[in-house]
Amino acid sequence: MQDDQSSTAVSPLALGGAITGIFVLIFSVIYLFFRSPSSSSSSSSKTDEDTTENRIKPETSGKKSTVPKTIKKDTKEVTKFTHPWLCTSLRAHSSSVTGLDFSHNDKYLASVAEDDSVLLWQTKDFNEKDHKHTRVNIEFGQANHVAFSPDGKAFLINLIKDNVIRVYKFEKRSDGLPTNVKSVLDFPKKNESNIISIGIACTGKFIMSAEVNNKIIIFDIKGEVLNTIETHQGHLNYAAVSPCGRFFGSSGFTSDVRFFEVCFEKSNGNFKEIRRAFDIKGHDAQVLCFSLNKDSTRAATISKDNTWKLWNTDVDYIHKQDPKCLYTGTLSYNIERAGLIVLAPDALSVVISIDNRLMFYNLSKDEKKCEQEIENVHSDSIRVLVMDSTGKYVASSGDRQIRVFHNIAGLKGLIDDLTEKAHTAKQLTLKERMEEQIHEARSKIEKILNGAD
Repeated sequence: MQDDQSSTAVSPLALGGAITGIFVLIFSVIYLFFRSPSSSSSSSSKTDEDTTENRIKPETSGKKSTVPKTIKKDTKEVTKFTHPWLCTSLRAHSSSVTGLDFSHNDKYLASVAEDDSVLLWQTKDFNEKDHKHTRVNIEFGQANHVAFSPDGKAFLINLIKDNVIRVYKFEKRSDGLPTNVKSVLDFPKKNESNIISIGIACTGKFIMSAEVNNKIIIFDIKGEVLNTIETHQGHLNYAAVSPCGRFFGSSGFTSDVRFFEVCFEKSNGNFKEIRRAFDIKGHDAQVLCFSLNKDSTRAATISKDNTWKLWNTDVDYIHKQDPKCLYTGTLSYNIERAGLIVLAPDALSVVISIDNRLMFYNLSKDEKKCEQEIENVHSDSIRVLVMDSTGKYVASSGDRQIRVFHNIAGLKGLIDDLTEKAHTAKQLTLKERMEEQIHEARSKIEKILNGAD
């Protein structure tokens, strides 16, 4: 009886526990049922985010590592200058090149830049991949003009800070490269304002320095002042010694170009006087630049009036005969910052720069044809434009690089000139020689344009 009561008493407790367990189980199932999708979605979302993140990061990381390289490469491709007439680009200066000059024997090109250095290049390397040069560091200053001596063993620069001319001499290695470059002389300080140009006569008899304030000083080769000239042209834009070594000229705010002759005694070669030779008149605005051919019988000028002119300067200036204008060309572009001109030694071609653009003209015929126009030659305006004494190369500077071009316009002018002369030649040997020269000039053009020269 007692055992039966005990069993009855325990059963309700067990039943309650069982019911409680059932409820807990049901609740857990319901909870898991509703919780599981949310949890799965979150996990999936997280996984997608991780996957997306992992997918983007490598691409982003890849872009960070590759995009700059791509841009750099594109930039090089954009800024790399090429042209069929380009012979080479000389790269070694770290700042803008301000002065250029070919030696009289055409073996060297000197360049001076804002990096306080002068570089001497061998022209025989222009067609090579490697361009050997000799670097000359300028002590205590910077220069912006350079000029070779006639013997090709020395060069002059102007020191900007001291406003004086310095002379350097150099020797040559067995391969022709300049070596042992030494400063040998500083001229006495005679210039009061900024020097805009320096030059030395091919005879070696005098050296010129021109100031912006109209004063031109003529020195002997030892630095002694021979004479000082006031040009009275408002201010000077340009000045140069003639290739023949007899004259120097200047152009400035006025619309003319004034030439002076440096005279020496015939008996002993001593300096005699400087006399006014002739003036070039005909422009309507200031003349920015001028150039003479080898024997100074022709001149070319460029002016702010947006024209360039070719002149006959083979005149009897002692009897007041004036130069005659042979041709006037209208420029296709306005000169915004700089305009330069250089006439070939044979006067059969001329090269003009307007800002950072070059134009090559053939002068052999009545119609002065522009054979080639080249844009964006430099990243800035062209500051210097020179031609070697044979008319083969034209060099320009307007940034850190020097562009050297083949003067194909000169070759075409030579072909036209010889062709016309060959038609009228009476001697057979002379005619054959001219035809041979024509063939040589055509072959040179073909080689240049085919990249063989």
